[in-house]
Amino acid sequence: MFSKNVKIAVASIAIVAVLSSCGAKQPKYNYQIDMQKYENAISVTDKSYLVLVNKQNSLNNGYIPDSLATVPAELTLYGKEVQLESTAALAAEALVCELRACGYTDITITSGYRSYEYQQILFNTYLGNEMAAHPDWTQERCEAEVLSYSARPGESEHQTGLCMDLISTKNVVLDETFAQNPAYAWLIENAHHFGFILRYPADKTESTGYSYEPWHYRFVGVKAATEIHNKGISLEEYLD
Repeated sequence: MFSKNVKIAVASIAIVAVLSSCGAKQPKYNYQIDMQKYENAISVTDKSYLVLVNKQNSLNNGYIPDSLATVPAELTLYGKEVQLESTAALAAEALVCELRACGYTDITITSGYRSYEYQQILFNTYLGNEMAAHPDWTQERCEAEVLSYSARPGESEHQTGLCMDLISTKNVVLDETFAQNPAYAWLIENAHHFGFILRYPADKTESTGYSYEPWHYRFVGVKAATEIHNKGISLEEYLD
């Protein structure tokens, strides 16, 4: 039988080998958790994990990921049920467990997969809020405002099951203050080691079509995530 330390060392060597085979320049990273459970998930290179969903590329109302998995309740806000595509769910589990192992124990997952119907409800709610807040605005102007921070049904990445919203238990509001959390700097430097990218960076709003969301992370696999991280580009620019 191997000791726990030997198992972790073997897992770390395996991860380095996998990442080297991806052909991407990979800074050294010493995982704090045992990655044996997650190495196959984070290293996927199937092009389906690069699906682009935005204002120009939509999903139909019947689209549901082939395989959905529930994220462990201890990793979600207040233990709420959050589902992700099964491979992305494992990668998300690894990322949040690593965050906690590194001392960022307040970070949890607050949302993942959303159905077309649920996104419709969200969009209509936001539109109603904007119309109530700006009674002198036309509906078109209110819709344009909502579209700067929310997607129409079918145009939301959440329907793919490949993205998640992170939140701090110290500030349970999804806004730009998340960038002030110490965990955010860690995520910017290390999320790609788990196959995730910051989907809507502050300097890429023209490319992505959405305002800055420091809490929104998209799974693409380590190879693509590393290339996107190293080049400082958006998913749209990477796919172009």
